[in-house]
Amino acid sequence: MEMITTLILLYLLIIIIASLWASKKTGVADVLFYLIGGLVAVNLHLLSPHSATIETFSFIGTIFLFFYLGLEENLEGFTEGIKKGWKIAVAGVILPFTMIYFTEYFLSDDMIKSIVFAMAFSPTSIGIAFLTLNTLSFGAKAKLQPIIVAAALTDDVLSLILWGVLGGILVSLQASSSAEISLETIGLLAIKPLSNFLFFSTVMALIAYLFFLFHPTASLKEEGALLSLITKTKNSIYSHAGAVHFLGKQEINAAIVFMIFLAFVGSYIAEYFATSVALGAYFMGLIINKDHFENKNNGDKLFHEAIEKFRFLTLYFFAPIFFISIGLQMEIESFSLLLSVLSNAFFLAAVLFTAQFIAAALTARYINKLPWRSASLIGIAMQGRAEVTFLVAMAALSMKLITSTDLLLISLSAFILNLSVPFLLKLFAEYHEKKDQSEVL
Repeated sequence: MEMITTLILLYLLIIIIASLWASKKTGVADVLFYLIGGLVAVNLHLLSPHSATIETFSFIGTIFLFFYLGLEENLEGFTEGIKKGWKIAVAGVILPFTMIYFTEYFLSDDMIKSIVFAMAFSPTSIGIAFLTLNTLSFGAKAKLQPIIVAAALTDDVLSLILWGVLGGILVSLQASSSAEISLETIGLLAIKPLSNFLFFSTVMALIAYLFFLFHPTASLKEEGALLSLITKTKNSIYSHAGAVHFLGKQEINAAIVFMIFLAFVGSYIAEYFATSVALGAYFMGLIINKDHFENKNNGDKLFHEAIEKFRFLTLYFFAPIFFISIGLQMEIESFSLLLSVLSNAFFLAAVLFTAQFIAAALTARYINKLPWRSASLIGIAMQGRAEVTFLVAMAALSMKLITSTDLLLISLSAFILNLSVPFLLKLFAEYHEKKDQSEVL
């Protein structure tokens, strides 16, 4: 058992190292190569998408990535992003849902399957956009990234609530062809996901209030009694044991451990209320700020050093495994099966790309009054499909609403879109920067 786990981790680390090398050589975001690495590994039978080890590390990767994403943001920026991004999110759910539904219905003549496809492709991947933006540097990034993240997060929430309602309806429809779905039934189905999200939001708001009121991380400050005792002890006892340097960094180590603890607390709260663990981790990261880890003598050095270590752990180990696991969903049983669904996958990806771009870009341009270059960049950043897409698709498969071939079609279509994001986002970011500089001159 240990040998298999070790071998899996070695393969994962090889893919991560190779992806980072390829990213440096090509200038393309490393997330693209993580996806490709997973695709190659599963079809060479080196890794399995059903590996418990990979599922565990991928789960942790999801939590860490969204928690770090929340840490990088602040409540003020998030609120401003929501104000500007919620309209983009709503448009980004409605138009892609409608277009994919009618496209899949045209291809399969199956209403239930068409709704599942539309639901799976409505939510946007925050992770792919964030990791790609993390590799880019352009002047408008600080302004546009909060809007992109808030819009993607909002349409994920809307999609999860919508799936909570439609999933139950689809199961009822499939169970009996004569089943009548009334407005009362829809209302009853909607109560649970809506109330769960309301309770989740209330609990997270209470935690935010308590954090800002009582500063529960005060013990991590340099003047805290516990750390003062440790400091005195290490000077008197451990100075000759070579442990001075380690204990001198205990403030940072404690801060990192506390961050990880909070990330899992937020995820558990979200899971308890049947909400995405990613949302719980994100909101918990959003609550935390440098004031909770402030150091009287060194300003916010403690927070920044702790977050830098957490960043390395997240972006160079756990998050890559999460994206490799997405590539692992691309297991191709036979070449003939691949050919049979490939044309439909490209067609669905093209329809979704067009619908998402129109919805996001036009909303950003004409409602948020952003320039075309910014609106277009947002339209590209909103193309990724990963976290919630596969959550919906796997849930639908377990409910027998779709087949394994349908899952392959969804995976292929999402994979094509995900491959397009790093390339196009880099091009649009460079174009945006050139236009900004030309206007300054």
